[in-house]
Amino acid sequence: MRRIFCLILLAALLCVPVFGMAADNVISQNDRGDNVALVQQRLRDLGYLNYRPTGKFSELTIAAVQSFQQQNGIAPDGQIGSDTYNLLFSDGAKRAPASAGIKRISGPAYNGSVKTHGTLGAWEAISALIPEGSDIAVTDYNSGTTYTMQRTGGVNCAQVVPKTTTDYAAYLASFGGDATWEHRSVLVTIGETVYAASMFGMPTGGDDNGTGMKGHTFLSFNPGRTDIFGLSDEESLVAITKAAGE
Repeated sequence: MRRIFCLILLAALLCVPVFGMAADNVISQNDRGDNVALVQQRLRDLGYLNYRPTGKFSELTIAAVQSFQQQNGIAPDGQIGSDTYNLLFSDGAKRAPASAGIKRISGPAYNGSVKTHGTLGAWEAISALIPEGSDIAVTDYNSGTTYTMQRTGGVNCAQVVPKTTTDYAAYLASFGGDATWEHRSVLVTIGETVYAASMFGMPTGGDDNGTGMKGHTFLSFNPGRTDIFGLSDEESLVAITKAAGE
């Protein structure tokens, strides 16, 4: 994700528009590079891909693009032209619909053990309190399960990994025992303050950090935005406001 952020920053410094494409600029089958990886990550965030970005526009990516286009009212040619690109990276992009053929794993429902709610603190202020390398105490709002995550990066939300194998087991238990696309309402204790937040159940990225998790996952605070152009993540926001008691 750092690489993507650096790419966006470099483009800004060079006065090159990142958000938007020229009408004759198309990303299509067998193309490679950072632009393809960025598209794949956004498709993954919206539920159209279930594997991490590779940077190669393969047949699986084409099928995901076609699904996105069909769901969003664009002719499904499987290519990323300006219309598809601009809608893909907009707040109006529709998520992939739930498939009846896919088993949806969901963590425990609210059991009443957590009686308090978190503060809706602003992400910019919270980010300064948890620099990279910080340990973060997390409590699952529904079940009361607690575990520790460590921040490894993130711009609009915190990229986090479990601190230990025990923390990873507790993280998985809060999501029903396996990776899932669910966003869980959580409470995060930083100093004397408890903040409302959202934890994502689908890790992404590289190698096992020694705890069992492949790559990292995302811990989001108010207002619930992604690292892909800072777009609004409505599912995270729902989880955050629930943790705040709203």
